[in-house]
Amino acid sequence: MIRSQLGAAPCPVDSINSTFPDKASYRFAKTVEQIFDAVLGVVLLAELVVLFGNVALRAITGYSFAWGNEVATMALTVVAFVGGAVAYDRGQHMAVRALLTRLPAHWEEIVEAVGHWLVFGTAGVGLYLSYPILAAGWEDVTPVLELRKAWVFLPFAVGMLLLAVFALKRLLRQELRARIAAGALVASLGLLWFVAQSRTGPWNGPGGLAIAVAILCLTLAAGLPIGFVLPMVSYLYLFSARTATLEVVPIAMQNGISGFIMLAIPFFILAGNLMTEGGLAQPLADWVHSLVGHVRGGLMQVLVLSVFVFSGISGSKVADITAVGTSLRGMLRLQRYEPAESAAVLAGSAIMGETIPPSLPLLVLASVTTLSVGALFVAGVLPAVLMACCLMVLIYFRARTKGWQTGQRTSWLERCKLTAWAFPALLVPVMLAVGIAGGIATPTEVSSFAVVYAIAISMLAYRGMGVRGLGKVLAHAGTASGMILFIISAGSAFSWTLTVANLPRYVIGFLHDLGGSTIFFQVATIVALVITGGLLEGLPALLIFGPMLLPIAAQFGIDPTQYGIVLIFSMGMGTFLPPVGIGFFVACSVVEATMEETAPRLVPYVLVLFVGLILVTFVPWFSLILPKTLHLLK
Repeated sequence: MIRSQLGAAPCPVDSINSTFPDKASYRFAKTVEQIFDAVLGVVLLAELVVLFGNVALRAITGYSFAWGNEVATMALTVVAFVGGAVAYDRGQHMAVRALLTRLPAHWEEIVEAVGHWLVFGTAGVGLYLSYPILAAGWEDVTPVLELRKAWVFLPFAVGMLLLAVFALKRLLRQELRARIAAGALVASLGLLWFVAQSRTGPWNGPGGLAIAVAILCLTLAAGLPIGFVLPMVSYLYLFSARTATLEVVPIAMQNGISGFIMLAIPFFILAGNLMTEGGLAQPLADWVHSLVGHVRGGLMQVLVLSVFVFSGISGSKVADITAVGTSLRGMLRLQRYEPAESAAVLAGSAIMGETIPPSLPLLVLASVTTLSVGALFVAGVLPAVLMACCLMVLIYFRARTKGWQTGQRTSWLERCKLTAWAFPALLVPVMLAVGIAGGIATPTEVSSFAVVYAIAISMLAYRGMGVRGLGKVLAHAGTASGMILFIISAGSAFSWTLTVANLPRYVIGFLHDLGGSTIFFQVATIVALVITGGLLEGLPALLIFGPMLLPIAAQFGIDPTQYGIVLIFSMGMGTFLPPVGIGFFVACSVVEATMEETAPRLVPYVLVLFVGLILVTFVPWFSLILPKTLHLLK
C-alpha cells in the first residue's frame, strides 16, 4: 500500500518475469540477479570475517590487523551504493505511495514514470560529478594499505551507473505513451525551474528554502523513494542558491556512511534476519506464554511481552511484528481473539519496542549525531518498560469487559524446560547490552559477534536454517542493508544542505518569536515528528530532523540523550499510526485483519502510549537514571 519494508523478502523472480516474458531474457535477467546477490553476500561475509577476525585476534594476542578498518569501510561502501541500487531495481526502497495508489491507472503509470525519470536524472548527475572526485582521489592514498582513494569512492560511481541503468530498465516496463508523457513533463518542469532561477538570481534565502521544501513534498507525494528525493533536492537547492559546488553532495553521501559505527548497521540487520529465519521466534513465544499466558488477557499479554523480548534480538521493528505475529496468529484465532484487536495490540507493541536495544533507530541516531550508542541503548530500556506496562494494564482491564480467555498456568517444570530451550536466543540482548554499555567492545564489534553467534544457534541449536538458507539470508541482508545505508548517506547530504540553508537558525528564531518555551518546543516537536514519522517512515525522518533538532533541544536546556529517546518514540508512533504508517499496514497484514476494522481498535492503545510518551518527555528520570547509574552520562 505504501512503502517497501526492511523485513520483506525480495521477489526478484516475480519482477523479472513480468519484465522479460521470453525464456532467454528471463534466464539472463535471473542470472544477473543471482550475480548481484552473490556479490553482496560475499562482500557482507568478507566484512564479517575481517571484523570478527580482528576482534578475535585482539582478544587472543592483544594485536589486531591495522588494515581491518579500511577493508571493512570499503566493503561498506559497496553494500551501500551497489546494494542500494539493487534495492531500487527490486522496488524495496521506502516511498510514500498512499496518494499514488489512489490515482486512476493511466495517471498512476505516468507518475511512476516521472519518478523513474527523476531517478535517472539524479543518478546521471551523481555519475557526472563522480569523475572529478575520482580524478582527485587518484592523487591521494589511504593511510594503511596505501590504496588510491579513488578506489574507495568508486562504489558510489558504480552505484550511480547501476541506478541509471535500472531506471531505464524500469521505464521500459511502462507503456510508451506514459514514458513519453512523463519525460516531456519532467523536461518542461526542469526547463521552467532553470529559466526561473537563472533570471531571478540566487535562491539562497528563506524563499529558496521554501521552494526546495515544496519540491521535496511534491516528489514524496508522487511516490519517488526518499533515498533519491533527498540528493535530488540537495542538487537543486545548491545549484539555485550558488552557495557551494554540487560535488559536495556525493562527498557528503560518501562521508555519511564512512564512520566506523556504520559497520554495525548491516550486521544488526543480518543478525536479525538470521534469527528470524533460524527458528527463534517460536521458542521465545512459547517461553513468554509460559510466563504470562495465565494472566487476564492471556495471549494479548503474550503478544506484548513477545514483541518486547524479540525487539532485543532482531533490531528491526518490522521483523519483530512479522515474527511474533506469525508465531501467535494461529493461537489467537483458535482462542477467538478478533483479528482487528490482535493487529491493534501488535502495532501498539511495536511502538513500545522502538527503544529496546539493539534498536536500529537508536544506532542510526547515534551515527548521525554526537550521542553515545551505549548511553542511548541503556537510556531506552526503562521508557520501553513503561510503555509495555501501560499496554499490559490496559489489556488487563479490556479483557474483563470483552471476556477474553485466560490460559492455564504452566507448571514450573514446563517453564524450566521452555526457558532452557529459549535461553540461547535470550543471551543475545544480554550480550549486546553488556558488551556495549560495559565498554567491553564497540557496537560494531559486538554486532559482528552477534552475527556469528546467530549463525551458530540458528544452524546448530535450533536447526532452522542450512547452508543454502544462510546464503539467501546474506543476499537479502545485503540488499536491505544497502537500502538503509543509501538512505542514511542521502540523509547526511540533505542534513548538510539544510545547515547550509540556515534552516536551524530559522527554526530557533521562529520558536523564540513564539515565546521560547521549553514545554512548547517539546510538544511542538512531538506533534511534528509523529506526523513526519508516518509520512516519511521513521528512519528518513530521523535522519532529517535528528541532527537539526538535537542542538536546538540543548539550547532549551533539554538533555540530548533524553530528547533522542523522545525523538525515536515520536517517530515510531507515527510509523505505526493509520492512515499511512507502514507498521500499521504490516501489523494488519500479518494478523490478516482489515485496516478499517483495526483503526478504531487502535485508539485506546495509542492513547495510553501517548500518556507514556508524555511521561518520558517531561520526566527525564525514566531515560537518564540507568545511563547515569552506569556512569555512561554525567
